[in-house]
Amino acid sequence: MNFECCNTLVLDQPYEQARRRILAALKEHGLRVEFDFDVATGIRRSAGVKLAKSSVLGVGCPYQLLEAFVADGAAAVFFPLHVAIAEHGRQTVVRTMAPQVLRSAGVAPAISIPIHRTWSRIRESLDAIGIRSISRAHEEPPYSDHEGAEEILHAEVKGL
Repeated sequence: MNFECCNTLVLDQPYEQARRRILAALKEHGLRVEFDFDVATGIRRSAGVKLAKSSVLGVGCPYQLLEAFVADGAAAVFFPLHVAIAEHGRQTVVRTMAPQVLRSAGVAPAISIPIHRTWSRIRESLDAIGIRSISRAHEEPPYSDHEGAEEILHAEVKGL
């Protein structure tokens, strides 16, 4: 059985433009971005490895979080939902959690229903900007700049 834990979507726009459109669309659909973590910059600072532009957005709706949290404090593990955005050449790849993950994990309906509502609003936001689904993961170049990473590694080894 092939179990996909995330949905992969593609927007035919460069990363910066796509990111701005995604943030605006989420806001228009009444969602809040609780955090915006720039993955590539963080990795470059801490490990010196160059990655394609990428970030993780923590997206939620306070009312749906409240609904789930009142029913079960474990809801805080799932909220806010993550939306991963990554540069892929002239396109931008967007990944979200697949709804079937909750069902297969046995998450209680008191938590899974508000999560599904939030996820649906995220998907509506993305659909509004012309994002398209891809049926299965496509071949992607590695996220790191291997030549740059190898040069750093060789320089560190020579320095030992």
